[in-house]
Amino acid sequence: MMVPRPVSVVFRVILLSLSLLLMGQPATAQKRATRYNAKPSNTVEAAALEFALSADEVNSLVGKKANVLTSNGKEEVDVEITRFFTGRDESHIKSMEVKTENATRGKRLFATRLVEMKVDDKTYQFQYLPSLKAAAIEDMSRKNAAISEKLRASNEEFWDEIPEKEQLKYVDEYKEFLKKVGTHFSGFNMQLYETKYFLFYTDMPAKQVAPYLVQLDKMNELLGQSFGFKPGHNIWRGKAVVVAFLAKQAFLEFEEEFYNRTETGNAIGLCHSHGDGKVIVSCYRGNDPNFFGAVLVHETAHGYIHRYKSTVPIPTWINEGIADWIAMMVVPSSKEVRFRQTEAAARLRQSHTFGGQFFNNDRLDGWQYGSASAIIQLMLKANPEQFKLFFNGIKEGLTWQDSLQRAYGLTVEQLCQAYGQTIGIPRLTP
Repeated sequence: MMVPRPVSVVFRVILLSLSLLLMGQPATAQKRATRYNAKPSNTVEAAALEFALSADEVNSLVGKKANVLTSNGKEEVDVEITRFFTGRDESHIKSMEVKTENATRGKRLFATRLVEMKVDDKTYQFQYLPSLKAAAIEDMSRKNAAISEKLRASNEEFWDEIPEKEQLKYVDEYKEFLKKVGTHFSGFNMQLYETKYFLFYTDMPAKQVAPYLVQLDKMNELLGQSFGFKPGHNIWRGKAVVVAFLAKQAFLEFEEEFYNRTETGNAIGLCHSHGDGKVIVSCYRGNDPNFFGAVLVHETAHGYIHRYKSTVPIPTWINEGIADWIAMMVVPSSKEVRFRQTEAAARLRQSHTFGGQFFNNDRLDGWQYGSASAIIQLMLKANPEQFKLFFNGIKEGLTWQDSLQRAYGLTVEQLCQAYGQTIGIPRLTP
């Protein structure tokens, strides 16, 4: 009988496996740029140039007033752009010089530190290209217009940016909802705990609550980092709402009373992602605090994915894979995700195939969660920037297969083989 390979060993070979597949891609995707070959060296850089300003468009910004944000969070406000220092290609920015109104000398800002710039009510983002040691300036208006058109074709759209006043209004709205919950559960000692991103309403003793609040905030920051947000970004419509009970019966009663749901299966938590952007997570603690912490993070991550960028739904294997991956990262004391990964590997060693269902199903079998999180972890370890490009591509209207090809240069079959190599099945098929 073949003993499942320990998870710690499995992921030591993850990066190597995907790298070997990537090495098999066309040489043009891996070719290093030189000063005579000023082209991006990988898929991430190529995507960054899709909506980049031309040399003439870059030069047209000289002399204009701008607000320039740098990577340390500082902003140069209402400064004049006096010069761009470029490479041989004048659309590739090495640095820029800006000057305040009364200054006698300009201030030089280097490309590695440039993040965003606003000129004439238009937003531009600097995309640093390591192979060129320069940045391209991405026209966000042009990019978003193209993406919006693509989204409209499938009846999807960007989530609106929510002004601060409206955010506060939504938070007040949720608090009114929680008052109704409290009235219904008047025999419970329900208490509200509020953080920067969450409203956590529970009958758990106060001393048990603090670790879960820390885990939720950590999840929020880690996902923001993985998807490219600046620290402190609030993705939620107001805040995310969590209603957490000690006992299963109260959870079931909440689901029936407030969501008319009488069947929850074996779930100890559910994420309700509403079409208007509202996210409410309901759950119960049970007897395993570590497992509950992982479930809480997992379910709330679904809400984060729902709220990210656009209304485009994410395929189940990716959605569940990200949710389990972030739960494993935030709650390492829970071994559930690693157990699922080991179980998935053992099952696949028997069949050598996913049977044509895994990548297409709307629901996963329990063991398949292990494959989902392992593949997501594989992709992230190979290259976080490529994963960001992959995920953004889906949210911008590409099929996940097309986005995989654009970001990693891989087919579904090749991704399957890369995962298979990490668990001893080099010919694993979808």
